Formats: sequence, C-alpha cells, structure tokens
Amino acid sequence: MSAITNKEIKAEALRRLKGNWGNCIALTVFILAFVFFLALCEVMIYLVLTLFDAREYYSMSFMLQDWFGRFFTGLRILLLFVLIMPELYIARRLYIEIANGKSFVESRQYIQNNFKKIVPRGLVTALVTSMLKLFAAVPLFIGVYEVYYWGWVCKLNELTSWGLFCFMLALGFTVVWTGVLVHYCISLCLTNYIMTLNPRANIFDACDLSVRLMEGKHSRYLSFVFSFVKFIPLLVLFYPIFAVAPYYMVSYIVFMEDLMGSYWQDKLPAMIQRWNKHHKNK
Repeated sequence: MSAITNKEIKAEALRRLKGNWGNCIALTVFILAFVFFLALCEVMIYLVLTLFDAREYYSMSFMLQDWFGRFFTGLRILLLFVLIMPELYIARRLYIEIANGKSFVESRQYIQNNFKKIVPRGLVTALVTSMLKLFAAVPLFIGVYEVYYWGWVCKLNELTSWGLFCFMLALGFTVVWTGVLVHYCISLCLTNYIMTLNPRANIFDACDLSVRLMEGKHSRYLSFVFSFVKFIPLLVLFYPIFAVAPYYMVSYIVFMEDLMGSYWQDKLPAMIQRWNKHHKNK
C-alpha cells in the first residue's frame, strides 16, 4: 500500500476534526492552563526570592556556576519533567480519541480513576525515551566542547597546526553526529504512540518496534513536520493556537497511523469496557 501524501493527511485531519472543534478547544485550554500554572509558579519563586532580597539565587550565573545553583536547577528540571510528562501522555491519549471521532469523556474518566497507574506509565515512557536520546547525545556534547576548546580557548594561545587539525576534526564529527542524533530521535518517534495505544506494552519493545517501523521513513517524517512551519508566525497572535494545535495534533496522529499500518491497534477502549463492567458489578 502506497503512503499517503502530506496533503491527503491534512485533508483527512480536517475531516476528522469536523464536529470535534469544541472538544479540541477544551483540550487546548486545559493544556495552556497547565502551562500558565507552571509559569505562574516560576513567577512566584522569583517574587518570593525578591521579597527576601535574594534575587541573585535566580540569576543565570548562580544557577550555572555555583554547585548549589546547579543542584537547584537540576532539581527544578526534574520536577518539571515529573509534572509535564504525564500530562503530555494524557493529552496524547485524548487527542487520539478526537482523531477517532469519539468523545474523550470515557477515557478521561478512566484516567481520573486510574491516575496512579497512568502517571507512572507516562513517566516511564518519557524517562526511557529521554535517557536513550540523552545517551545518544553524549558524543555530540563532547564534540561541541572540543569545537569550543580548539576553536576558542586554544585560539587565545595561538592555534597550532595540530590544534587546527583537531578543530576541523571535532567540527566534522559534531556535524556528522548531529545528523546521527536527529536520525535516532526520529527512529523513536512512534514509541509514545505505541505505549499510549497499549498501556501494558513493554517500553523497550516499543522502542525496538518504533526503530524497525521507521526504517527508510526519516525523510518523510521531516517533510511532514516542516510542512507545518508556515503556521508558526500565526502562533505569535496567540488565538490561532486554538485551531493550529488541534489541526497539527490530529494530522500527526493520522500520520502516525499511516506509519504504523497494521500495528496501530488501540487496546485502551477494551480496557475501559472491562473496567466499566467491573466497576458496575461492584
């Protein structure tokens, strides 16, 4: 079966969005409210530090150079990760319902009543995929540092021929590994949806399946993502985000369905039916 084009994907997304714009706007409002809540927390931290005349603890020099500042920054990043990733997992699940032309009321009720199971699932999925990407990015960090060292630090002390050779080698390695990292990250793009469709799936099996299904499809993925770049200027006006975000998300889900083919098997509705039946029999 031949792959559908980006134009066909977007047309299918618009068809599925008909009659579901109310749910889309409600979901977008929920996501934005969560983002604004996190931003408000950051503002409150800054105001509290200002109240105690300790604004220097919020400065970039403190957060990056002082050991306690680095610890505090890492702790904040970890906290944001724990807060954001389960919400993204839930939002992805609700958008799948919208893309399937269903009301997400049942899924939302199931998630609310099984929150202690859903949150760890979202965290594990995000943690494993993030660690795999971070591990793959380590050589890139080393390459960037080498470029900085030979191109800037040693330049101040008169760069030698050997230093110039190392600089060019590090620069070439950094460029090549950037491509390798992008390729690897794209290879894992299906993992989140595999785990969302089947909450009981093994995360490492999902990663392996994603890599296998994405073989030879990386350029197509980039073509799809970059086809939405033209909508970025509209987001500056803020209000178009209520149309652009659902349009992109549903289009992305249609694209994921096409990439996965017969592997797109949604197991959650059956799980919800069993849970409802068990809940009613109590």
